[in-house]
Amino acid sequence: MIKSSQAHRNPILSAAVGVASVLLVAACASTPPAPTASLVAARTAISTAEKVDAGRYAAPELGEAREKLAAADSAVELKNMLSAQRLAEQSRVAADLASAKTEEAKATAVNEEMKHSNEALVEEMQRKPGG
Repeated sequence: MIKSSQAHRNPILSAAVGVASVLLVAACASTPPAPTASLVAARTAISTAEKVDAGRYAAPELGEAREKLAAADSAVELKNMLSAQRLAEQSRVAADLASAKTEEAKATAVNEEMKHSNEALVEEMQRKPGG
């Protein structure tokens, strides 16, 4: 009688372990959620870069940001969320760089204009009256 009750426990125990293993593997294999926040941040950064005219001053960086975002969107469609996360972050960084380069280029242009204006004023002040 003892042997027969042990025989019943082993199949039940084996089945329980099997079910637990399947559930564990399924949980580990499930696709992580889409990196929505990173994708939104990348889109926002690209939009900001476009508004400050990065297409004129930092076209390569803005283009790279757009390409990385497109690749991130494709990775989401392919359920490769880790790659999508990485690409979205790279897109945001490229767009931020485009914005920074644009602001730097604009500041340099203003600085050059001020230098020229100052030089013109100095020349005007150094002219002899009536000459």
